Amino acid sequence: MTATAVIQPTGREVSAEAFRDHHRSGRVCASQQRVLDALTAGPMTRNQIAGRAALPLSSVCARCRELLNADLLTVMGTTQDKPARQLLQLTEKGRVAAHSEEGA
Repeated sequence: MTATAVIQPTGREVSAEAFRDHHRSGRVCASQQRVLDALTAGPMTRNQIAGRAALPLSSVCARCRELLNADLLTVMGTTQDKPARQLLQLTEKGRVAAHSEEGA
């Protein structure tokens, strides 16, 4: 009898598949919208957004990166805390996107 080797996926492969599943489900868009909604209250750090949107910080960081790349968010400065944290705010395009979903 010969044994067949079972190849375990790497952590990166598991994460990539989880992201693809998350994206297919539409939850990525919903998470982005929650970040946009949180920022309608004004500029915030990623930690503040996570608290306001009730999302894990890791999800907020990824969604902020996507929204920054899409020009829906901008970095307006940093906090005076140690360590300093970026303050993010909606761009005009981001305000339009946030408010268009409110009326939907």
